[in-house]
Amino acid sequence: MSLTEDPKLGVGARLRAERERLDLSQEEMGSRAGKNKNTQMRYETGVNSPTAAYLHELAALGVDIGYVLTGFPTELDDEDGEMLARFRSASPEMRFAVRLMLTAPKEAAAKHAEAGAAPMVGGNNSGQVNAGTVTQGDVSFQIGSRNKGGRKRSS
Repeated sequence: MSLTEDPKLGVGARLRAERERLDLSQEEMGSRAGKNKNTQMRYETGVNSPTAAYLHELAALGVDIGYVLTGFPTELDDEDGEMLARFRSASPEMRFAVRLMLTAPKEAAAKHAEAGAAPMVGGNNSGQVNAGTVTQGDVSFQIGSRNKGGRKRSS
């Protein structure tokens, strides 16, 4: 960062770069840190400066706060550095498999939520939430309908 650069604009640009690195929208990043999309936008454009409490929340999301504030990336600890080195030296097939493994849970959860498939349980309940076929010993139970139309009735 040069001495003539507006420090707020530099912080905002680096904050945006970190948000994009984490593949988050302005709305997602802001809400995860307790702010709205407009506040996030003002931080990224340099109109406002982020607070220490906000930056603390971002650190929990994996944002490199040292980089956001200074422009110099934080060095990886030994374990993370070793993992990155192993990833970089892996075959393309292995790298693909690792990426798939790391992104699959997020994508599956998003698809599950989009489908409205998340169960709603309220009150003082404890136990399990089941769907599909449940087999207990020699007995199978079909929980929920097999098709969207429900049970077919014979005439």
